[in-house]
Parts: sequence; structure tokens; C-alpha cells
Amino acid sequence: MSLDYLLCPPGGNPGGRQTYTYKTNTSWPGGFNNGFDGFSNFENRQSGASLNLEADITLTFSEAFRGTQKRVGSGEVSIPAGVKPGSKIRVKGRGQLDPYTKKRGDLYLKVEIQSHSFFQFDGENLLCEVPITPDEAVLGTSIEVPTPDGMVNVNIPAGIRSGQSLRLRGKGWPKAKSGGRTDQLVRVTITVPKDISAIEKECYEKIKANRTFNPRSHLQSISL
Repeated sequence: MSLDYLLCPPGGNPGGRQTYTYKTNTSWPGGFNNGFDGFSNFENRQSGASLNLEADITLTFSEAFRGTQKRVGSGEVSIPAGVKPGSKIRVKGRGQLDPYTKKRGDLYLKVEIQSHSFFQFDGENLLCEVPITPDEAVLGTSIEVPTPDGMVNVNIPAGIRSGQSLRLRGKGWPKAKSGGRTDQLVRVTITVPKDISAIEKECYEKIKANRTFNPRSHLQSISL
């Protein structure tokens, strides 16, 4: 089965104006009846001579990242690595049959990707959030961060602010057309402990007594 991966914008319509919603037990040409595990909203969008069909396909984050095989009707479809939400995969010759020319249109699979517990999309890149402690933010440190390839060591510079992002080049989402990978962004969040030991409290008290930094000094000049 030949495939063309099309980077169509989300909401793109390869067909036309009239919409026919697929229902269970509806029989379609080419063996497309009751065979759409993981598919929904199966539609025939016709305009003039268009014989194209469209269906939604839901993938896990891992399936979309690595690529996978999915059964469509009576055949297998290769999902290329690096498909994005809203992109479309064209399956040639799996559309409606023209009763006069005996030619078939194409099937367009619109990609939906299940959310991940740690990674999310930030444009073309992957984004994750990693917590650090106040002392790690002040002094800097080295931490382990999950990537699609496994754990990597990331240097946290001294003085980093909560909400700042560090870039891991080439650790992001696969580039479906050009090859290679995008970047992974690591957003740092400074997390304050709820419970501290007596020694930790004593250290914080010493820091408070000897602190030279005042983050609210600029507020003295504010007035109506």
C-alpha cells in the first residue's frame, strides 16, 4: 500500500462540500466496513468528481514519535515517524469507487495524538517541566532529565529563574520530511519544600539574617 505523508494544515479538507458521516454497519468499497479500530468520524467529502474519504486516527505519543503499523479495513497502513496532531496521511486507492471510470479515490487519515504525562508540544519542539530546589537554583547543579532517548544530564546554571527554559538540541520530535530531530525544551520550576528538617531551617534562618538581595526594593518607588 503506497503512502504519501502530507503536511496539510489542521482543518484542511482534501475533499469537498457534502459530508456523509460513517456509521457502524455502513458498507464502504474496498473492505471498509466494521474495520476501523482506533478510527472515528469516517466521512466521505464529495465535490464534483472527488471520491476521497477521510477518517480520524488516534495514536499514542510513542506511536507518533516512532512510527507504527495500523490496520485499516483489510490492509495495513504504515504511519511514518514524526507525524504531528492535525497532519494528514494519504492512502492511495482506498477511497470511493467511481462507477463509470472504475477508479478509486484516496483515503486521508487525520492524525490525533493522545496527551503524554511528561512531554508536550511547543510549536515544532518538545517541552517538559522539571522541578528544582531553591538552593539548586541559587548555586546551580547538574540533574537528570528524561528525553525520548532516555535520561540525560543537564547543567542548571547558578541563578536560574523559575520558568526559564534550557534547550536540548536534537532531542525533540522527529522531522518527518527532512530527517533529524527538533529540540527539547526543559522548563525549570523552583519548588519550595513543605517540610524541612531542623538543620535545614537553621540554614535558612542564617541565609535570611545575612541576605543582601531584596527582590522588592523597586516597590518603594511605586505610587498612584
